[in-house]
Amino acid sequence: MTYFTSWDVNVFLCLVTLGVPEDVVMRAVVMAKKVHEEFSLVEAMNYWVSNSPTLVRVSHPSRLKRLKFYVCNDNDRGVSRIQNWQNRRNNIIEFKKEWRVRSIEMRKAKVIEWCKFGDDRSQERHHNRLNIVSMPRLSQPVKLNEWVKESSDLKEERKSYTKNLWKTWDAWSHCEHPPMIMSWDTVRRPQDRRNYISKWYEGIHPGRFFLFYRKNKIIEERHRDIPKGPCEDGYQYPKTPIFDWGPYEQLTEDLRCIDGPGLGECGSQIEHIDDLFS
Repeated sequence: MTYFTSWDVNVFLCLVTLGVPEDVVMRAVVMAKKVHEEFSLVEAMNYWVSNSPTLVRVSHPSRLKRLKFYVCNDNDRGVSRIQNWQNRRNNIIEFKKEWRVRSIEMRKAKVIEWCKFGDDRSQERHHNRLNIVSMPRLSQPVKLNEWVKESSDLKEERKSYTKNLWKTWDAWSHCEHPPMIMSWDTVRRPQDRRNYISKWYEGIHPGRFFLFYRKNKIIEERHRDIPKGPCEDGYQYPKTPIFDWGPYEQLTEDLRCIDGPGLGECGSQIEHIDDLFS
């Protein structure tokens, strides 16, 4: 499936600005994406086949035909195919570990769930819970007024940060001209509006959650005094997935990355990508 990306938006707006008819630009962008997708699939398949092990027959002193996996060498390119295959295998293993740590599927499901089933009471409860600040351990004595000032600054920073856990089901409520929804007059139930808005979050490619991943400030603050690194015997535990540290903590960071500061605040600054074409 071909997804709508920021590259498409930039190309579309640039060509329209230059005076090219909008319908021509739309057809050209669709055609270019289709051709590029087919070309990329062919190139990826050729690379995969040429650098993957094949099952071949080998001779054996017992005169029995045996099978083994074999990667043909190609030193003319400076790097043998077996090295390419090993590098690719290591990259895949590392990518799977990072994918697990970033909790891609669970984070996306949480964003959609919050839009569909979140409510004011849950928002207030999580705001009160997340606004509690744990002060860092003091390595040396400091003055009381300095400690109080630092504590106050952290609390104000935390409050501005937790605002990003906003009512996503109430999108476009602050717009002067909200986008037109087909048969909106016939849609009376609040759940219908939630389902309509959540479709935008469902359309986000999982790879976006991998790319814009960032450990939220709350989790970093909670674990700043926890020692890092392997144990005394050298054993290093696998990293805990970010979703296990705190789903609503990471939801706050994800909504901040997806929506920006405009959607959750009153005013004219709206950063929803659909507003570019409304």
